[in-house]
Amino acid sequence: MSHLRWLSLCLGVLLLSGTASGMPLADGKFFIHGYGHLSTGRTWENVYLGGNDELGLHDVGSTLLFRALPTERLVVNTQFSFEKAPGQELELEVDYAFAEYAFSDKFRLRVGRNQLPLALYSEIYDVGTLRPFNALPQGTYGPTSIGVENYNGLGLTGRINLPGEWMVEYDAYGGFLDLKEPLSQDCDDTEGGLCVIESQMAGGRLALWAPLEGLRFTTSGFVSRTPTETAAGGHDVLGVVGVGAEYLGESLWLRAEFFNLFSEQAKARTGYVEAAYFVTPHWQVAGRVEGSRTWVPDALITYLRHREVAVGLNYWFNPHLVFKVSFHNVIGNRFAMPEATDDLAALLHPEPHTRLLSLGTQFSF
Repeated sequence: MSHLRWLSLCLGVLLLSGTASGMPLADGKFFIHGYGHLSTGRTWENVYLGGNDELGLHDVGSTLLFRALPTERLVVNTQFSFEKAPGQELELEVDYAFAEYAFSDKFRLRVGRNQLPLALYSEIYDVGTLRPFNALPQGTYGPTSIGVENYNGLGLTGRINLPGEWMVEYDAYGGFLDLKEPLSQDCDDTEGGLCVIESQMAGGRLALWAPLEGLRFTTSGFVSRTPTETAAGGHDVLGVVGVGAEYLGESLWLRAEFFNLFSEQAKARTGYVEAAYFVTPHWQVAGRVEGSRTWVPDALITYLRHREVAVGLNYWFNPHLVFKVSFHNVIGNRFAMPEATDDLAALLHPEPHTRLLSLGTQFSF
């Protein structure tokens, strides 16, 4: 099937599905939600976000979330994702599978494969109708140890009302997560050209909700440790800490986040500012500025930097279905990589400037 026929078929499915809403079953004790996305486009100079110099399918995927309420205080969540990246087969992944028991609004216990409460988008990775661009900022949510979607373990969460209509939401958690690191010779598990390493971890998040509806401020982070093979009983320690703020009004969306990653082998800093505005109930304009810098010994500087300016124009058929087009101007090869080649000179001196034209549609129900 050609690219155009494949894109037309997927777009038709999304348009038909996008008008649906969440499905409550069993007298409101069982719910089914879904999210889907399809993106295409073209890049100049390098490969970025799955795109290259040929107009083709970047990414297609669908997510199903099942939520059950067996008793008044118990909620069970399971989320599956089906993803197909360029040149790869369709893959099924269990994003979440956890149970939550509410002792009260101030104290809820979670156990299982949980959402990682770290950054603003961490718990809504797959919900494209809650963001203005097809893809999330890569320095924070891309192929790095900051962009971790879930963990396996225990978590505590709750909300506490404060005077003056302020509210604090807290999370504390511990268990195991999969860190994403550059490929090494002793890597047993890979994902998207990165080495996936299971690590012990503990972390937390505080979110302050302001009296102005839609405004919140966050601070969060975690510390992980991974056993080393070079020293008996030794561990590699990695830490992530950051702050964020967002305002989600009827017409204006604003988000900003800044994170630091530090370890004995490397450190990184990343941040972005994102804004979107509804000019009309259907048309939305968007812009984002992002920067990321990594420090690793004996590495080419261009592979450690990422600077990006993006502008977008979106058409919302309704809050559950949107079509997006955006242009991205990228400097650096941290995430925009040259095509695979045996030419060592091309890899040592890659073109640092990449441009991307991205088109996509996303739905939720």
